[in-house]
Amino acid sequence: MKQTDEKKLAEARETLERLREARGGSISGGHRQLANDPALLKAFTDSFVDCCAGEHVIPEKYRQLMLMCLCAAKGYDIAVNHARAAEQAGAGIEEMGEAIRLIINVCGCPAILSVMDVFEEPEI
Repeated sequence: MKQTDEKKLAEARETLERLREARGGSISGGHRQLANDPALLKAFTDSFVDCCAGEHVIPEKYRQLMLMCLCAAKGYDIAVNHARAAEQAGAGIEEMGEAIRLIINVCGCPAILSVMDVFEEPEI
């Protein structure tokens, strides 16, 4: 399915621009797919802005570790993106390892498959 109503597409373009700004300048193909239904895109954007944009009480490193754990628990491949964002925000190997151990404890070993690529093979 592909939206063709120009009025709805114009509405979607405005919402995509708002989302792009909230995400620091980037949006994905998946975000553009949501634009087929401007109301769905708006609901997603509102949720993202409310939860992820602006000032936060929890430091970014911990927010990203939490998002990594939540995404891994749900089996989402995007978990590794949050793992890398946590690393960029200052999470060390031990913090990453502890968070991944928590995932194993609650969700089992298969849940960590989506985040293992954050680690490189060490020289052993």
